[in-house]
Amino acid sequence: MDVREALAAIGEPARFHILTVLAEGPRTVGEVVSAVGALQPQTTKHLQVLEAVGLLTLQRLGRRKLASLNRDALADLARWFDGMAAQTPDDRALEDYARAVDAAEQRAAGEALGTEFTLQRRIDAPRESVWRAWTEAAVASQWWAPRHFEVVRCAIDAVPSGRVELMLREGDGAEYASAGSVRTVQPLRRLVFELSPVDAEGRRLFEVLVEVALEGGADTVLTLTVRAGGADATTAAMVAGLQPGWSQQLDRLQTLLSDPSES
Repeated sequence: MDVREALAAIGEPARFHILTVLAEGPRTVGEVVSAVGALQPQTTKHLQVLEAVGLLTLQRLGRRKLASLNRDALADLARWFDGMAAQTPDDRALEDYARAVDAAEQRAAGEALGTEFTLQRRIDAPRESVWRAWTEAAVASQWWAPRHFEVVRCAIDAVPSGRVELMLREGDGAEYASAGSVRTVQPLRRLVFELSPVDAEGRRLFEVLVEVALEGGADTVLTLTVRAGGADATTAAMVAGLQPGWSQQLDRLQTLLSDPSES
């Protein structure tokens, strides 16, 4: 059954009415005509269209024709809708983000906004590989963006006061820049840096401090703590997007390093 053709057939009001009548059980063509209140030639054409797309069958009973639903085909159609209705990770992330934006905008009335959160991932890779993913731009550019964004450029100079820069591009071409500097470096163990969103002139919109802690040997426990402060109502959506954005980025990092050829 072609789903598009089936839906087009169902969308015609008279055919939809016919299906609701036949849902109660098989009917002769004459009974269908009476139920829908249309002329027999028109009703017969509608029945033939529904039969052609596989939604019902027409069988002879002596001199009469009996119409009945193809319930297997309707079950296939129901499964198709179930698949369409199934929630994806992107749906859940978008819902979480929308709730966070609403909460942030409500808090923003007349006060400075901030947030602090901690995320953790166990990564099937040694600390050396995870450390490189944070400190080498060629590796960082492969994961350092939420879904539906791409890394335009990134840089992280893993020495005290070293430069940190990230430019992301959304699917519609909009670009978002962040910049800062490294505060603390303990190779293979701890990295603290500022990575704050900036405007087109490079002015910081609010401060974001990122702390990365690594533990383990053959595999690595990564703990990420993000602290943001100084935002206002105009940047509330950005603050709300920090936690879902970083969560998606860590998921991408975990996926990247799970393949030894990538790390």
